Amino acid sequence: MRSTALIASMALAILAFFSIQPALAQMPDVAAGRKRAEVCMACHGENGRAVVPGVPHLAGQDRDYLAQALRDYRLAQERHNPTMTEMAKPLSDADIDNIAGFFHGLRAEK
Repeated sequence: MRSTALIASMALAILAFFSIQPALAQMPDVAAGRKRAEVCMACHGENGRAVVPGVPHLAGQDRDYLAQALRDYRLAQERHNPTMTEMAKPLSDADIDNIAGFFHGLRAEK
């Protein structure tokens, strides 16, 4: 009886471990994102609050939305902005995820 409970507990622990692995792998490196986003701060602000009129604030934005927007700018198909396309072209997928994670983590001012 005890061995059955032990085996069941071990099986659940193993399943839990493998179910969180993808989530851990997808966690952005916020420090790397901040470093890579330094050029973005000229327009979008160091705190994610735009300093240039007409440029969107990025602080607190949804991480997946930001990442998809950068991917769309990089491809220049869904989003058309010459400046953003040039900025996004050299970014790797990891860069994009990290930048999105950085801006997502900034406190959005209300």
